[in-house]
Amino acid sequence: MEGMLSRFGRSIHRSRRLVIAASLASILLSVLLISQGNEFEDGNSPPTSIESGRALELVNDELPIVSTNSVNYIFTHESLKWNDTEFEQEVRDSLIGLDSLSLDVLDISLAYDDPDDPYHLARHVSRDGHRVAVFVSFNGTEEEIAKEVGAIKDSVESNEMEVLVTGSLIIDSDFDRMLKEDQIRAEIIGIPISLIILLFVFRTVVASLLPMVVAVCMFPLATGMSYFVSKSFPMTEYSVSMITLIGLAVSIDYSLFMISRFREELGKGQDVEGAVCTMMETAGRAILFSGATVAVGLCTLFYFTATHMPSMGMGAFLAVIGALIYSLTLLPALLSSIGHGIDRLPVPIPGGQEDGRFWKEFSTKVMKKPVSWLVPSMGLLLLLGVPFLHVELTAGGLDTLPPDLESRQAYEILEEEFPAFTASVVPLVIVFDDGQDPFSRSLSTEIAEMCDGVATVEGVLRVDHPLCNPSLFDSDFDQWPDVLRTEWVTTVSDSIAMISVPIEYPSGSDEAEQLIKDVRMFTSSSNEEILVGSWTSYEVDMKEHLSERIPGALAFVLLVTMVLVWFQVHSVLVPIKAIFMNMLSITASFGLIVIVFQDGLLAGPLNFTPQPLDLMVPPLVFGIAFGLSMDYEVLMLSRIHESWLETGDNTRAVSEGLQASGRLITGAAAIMIAVFSGFIFADVMIIKSIGFALAVAVFVDATIVRAIVVPSAMRLMGRANWWSPSFSDARKDKGNA
Repeated sequence: MEGMLSRFGRSIHRSRRLVIAASLASILLSVLLISQGNEFEDGNSPPTSIESGRALELVNDELPIVSTNSVNYIFTHESLKWNDTEFEQEVRDSLIGLDSLSLDVLDISLAYDDPDDPYHLARHVSRDGHRVAVFVSFNGTEEEIAKEVGAIKDSVESNEMEVLVTGSLIIDSDFDRMLKEDQIRAEIIGIPISLIILLFVFRTVVASLLPMVVAVCMFPLATGMSYFVSKSFPMTEYSVSMITLIGLAVSIDYSLFMISRFREELGKGQDVEGAVCTMMETAGRAILFSGATVAVGLCTLFYFTATHMPSMGMGAFLAVIGALIYSLTLLPALLSSIGHGIDRLPVPIPGGQEDGRFWKEFSTKVMKKPVSWLVPSMGLLLLLGVPFLHVELTAGGLDTLPPDLESRQAYEILEEEFPAFTASVVPLVIVFDDGQDPFSRSLSTEIAEMCDGVATVEGVLRVDHPLCNPSLFDSDFDQWPDVLRTEWVTTVSDSIAMISVPIEYPSGSDEAEQLIKDVRMFTSSSNEEILVGSWTSYEVDMKEHLSERIPGALAFVLLVTMVLVWFQVHSVLVPIKAIFMNMLSITASFGLIVIVFQDGLLAGPLNFTPQPLDLMVPPLVFGIAFGLSMDYEVLMLSRIHESWLETGDNTRAVSEGLQASGRLITGAAAIMIAVFSGFIFADVMIIKSIGFALAVAVFVDATIVRAIVVPSAMRLMGRANWWSPSFSDARKDKGNA
C-alpha cells in the first residue's frame, strides 16, 4: 500500500514545473519582505521581561540624555598634560567638528568646566594627566543617532593627539556591524568547503550543486518568515545569525540524504517517478522525523523567556522549517526534472568507497568485541567533559568583543585610568504612579528612607540625588544649586526618576552580585516601584531564571524526543540509548569549550580574551547540539530499522544500516563542521563559542559515538533493541542477536 509521502512525491513529480514555479515565487516574495526590514530588538541589551531589562528600557525611553545617546572621546598626548594650554586648546579645536553633524549636541562635558572639583577632574582626567575624557550627549532617538555613528566618530579629529571613541552607542554599533560581518565570513568559509565535500560524496557536479541550491533558497525563505514573526515575537539580530548557522547545515544535510536515496533507487532500476516516490517514503520520512527532533531540541530555548534565547531559537526553528519545505518540495521537483541527469558531469576523485563497505567492515569489527570498544570510548567522552565541572558563567560584557577593537580599548582605558569613571554604577529606577508629583516632599521622604538603607550596603560608595534630600523640596526649584537642578532635569521625568549608585566592586563580580541582592532588599520594601538595573543585575536575574527553567526544559526535550524516536523505530530501548549517546557527545563539547574559551587554550589564534562562558552558551549549545545529534541518530536508525525489518538479524541490521548511512553521515557531519567552523572566526564571542561547541559536538558524534559507541551498544543489547509493547506492530518474533 502506497504511503502518504509516496503519494505526495508522485504529485510533485507530475506537477514539477508548477512546484518549481511556486518555489521561485516564494523566494521572490521573501526577498521583497526582507527589503522592507525586520523589527528586530537589540541583542546586546537585557530583555525587557526582567527587572534589569525593564529598567534600561524606561531609562532609554524617558531619559535619553543619560542612556545610550552619549559618546566618549579620549584625547591622549605623550608629553603634554591636561592643564597645559596647548592641550586644552587642541581639545577644544578638535570638538569644533561636532558642529558639522546633522544631530543636535545637548551637552559637552569637559574637564575644564569645573577644574576645582576633585570628583569632576577624576572623571575627566587620567591618573597620569596625559589623557582627557570628553562626554558628548546628542539629541534624538537611539535609532536616529545610530544612523550617524560613522559621522560622530569622524567628526572629532586631531593632528596633535590620539583620539579614541567609545560609549554604549559606539559599542552597540560595532556589535551590530560585527554580527553582519560574522555572517558573511561564515558563508564565505562554509559554502565552498561544503561544495567540495559534496563533490567527494556524490562525485558528480549536478548532484553536488543541488544541495547548495536548496541551502541558498532556504535563507531568503527563513528570513522572509522572520519578517512576519518579528511583528508579534521578540527577535534580535542574533536571529539572522542562527538562520545562517543552522539553516546552511541542515539544508545541505537533508538534501544530501534525499539525493543519495534517489540515486540509490535509480541504480536499482526504478524509473524516475518510482525513485522519487521511494525517496519520499524513506528518506523523506526520515528527515521529517529528523527535523522534528531538531525542532524539539530548539524548543527548549523557548523556555528561557527572560533571555534572548527564544529569539535565537526562533531563528534556528525557521531555518529548519525552510530547509524541510524546500527539501520536500523543491528538491523532489528538481530531481524529477533532472532524472538520470543527476549523474552528469562526473568528477574523477580518487579513493573512497561509494558502496559504504568501510563502515560495514568497521562496525562488524567493533561488534565482535563490543565491550572492548565501548568502555574506552565512553570513558574518553566522560573525561573530555570533566573541565565543565569548574565552569564559570557570566552575562557577558566588554570582554566578549575582540581585544583589538577601538571602542573596547577606549572603554577599558576609562575604567582603568580614570579614577571616578562610573563604569560600575547601579541605577535605581523609580516608577511614578499616574498623577504622582515628583516634587512631592512626602515622596522624597519615603525615597530618602530607601536611600539611607541602600547607603548602608557594603560596597555602595554613595547614594546622592535630590529625591534623597527632602529638605530641598521646602524651597522653589529655581533656588536649588545649579548642579542639583541639572541633575534633576537629566534624571527625572513625569514617569520615572533614576538614582545612580556608584559601587566599588567591578561589574559582574561575586561581590557585585551580592550587593545587588542586598540593594533589592531595601528597594522591595518601598511603597514605590523601584527597579534595580545594571549589567550585574542582569546576571543575577539570568542566573535565577536559568536555574528555575533548566529542569523543565530538560524534562520536555528528553520526553518528547523519546516519543518521536519511538514513533520512528517502534522501540523502547533505542530512544533511551539514543538520548544517552547524545548526552555523551554534548558532555565532551561542554568540557572542550571550557578549556578553549574559559581557560584560553586558543585565545591567541582565535583573537579573544579568556573569560567565563556566556550564560546563554550552555543552554543554546545543548538545545541545538541535542537536536542535531538526534538528527544523525534518526537518519542512521531509519536505515538500521529498515534492515532489521527485512532480515530480523540485529547484528546484520546494524552493519548494513551503517553501510547504507555511514558514508552519508560522515559527509553530512563534515559539512556541518565546515559551516560551524566558519563561525569560530567570528568577532562576537557568543557566536564564536557556539560555532566551536557545535563543530566539536558534531565531530565527536559522527566519529566516536556513531562509529563506535552506537554499534557496540546495539550489539550488546541484541534483540532487546527492538522490543516494544504488544500494541506496537514493530515487535517481531523473528531475529537473531
